[in-house]
Amino acid sequence: MINCLLVEDQTLLRLGLANLLNLEQSINVSSQASDGIDALQKLSEADFDIVLLDMRMPNLDGLGVLEAMQQRGDKTPVLIITTFEDCDVLVKAINLGAKGYVLKNIELEEFISAINTVISGQLVLQDALTHYLLNQQSTPSYHLTAKELSVLRCMSLGMANKAIALYLDNSEGTIRNHVSQIIAKLAVHDRTQAVIKAIQNQLV
Repeated sequence: MINCLLVEDQTLLRLGLANLLNLEQSINVSSQASDGIDALQKLSEADFDIVLLDMRMPNLDGLGVLEAMQQRGDKTPVLIITTFEDCDVLVKAINLGAKGYVLKNIELEEFISAINTVISGQLVLQDALTHYLLNQQSTPSYHLTAKELSVLRCMSLGMANKAIALYLDNSEGTIRNHVSQIIAKLAVHDRTQAVIKAIQNQLV
């Protein structure tokens, strides 16, 4: 059972989403919050498998929640739910640790699939954001080796270290070392940011 915190300021929309998601046997919206401050309080009181986070809210918006979670060291996966594809804001959200986003007009089946994708450790990036990242100005080479580029491509597909090791016929420890080198060379903090930077600079 996937234990969710749903954060949405519009009451009817929040209740409707919760009721629809709870129809899925594998998902349980166990808690709801009406704004960012309420969400942070809920996160301090209980553990969740995923946070479904609206971006535009009173008192404290989605970016504020992500910043606070980062400062706390809260690693709970976050999936953004938003009305507008504001790519600048979404890139900021992902750099703050969000694992992707969906639009509020998404079909229920796609929403559930996105939740499962994030839970499995992969990113959920819509075409508009991917194209936006690809169209950004490229920066100089990061001097990644051929093997590091191969590992980075696997990371961009959401593969875990064990799966990458099997695919590239290396030990898991070797892959861990490559991942650490990639993160260091790209000057980022984690795998998610490495993948985003790789897309932005057309490395994968």
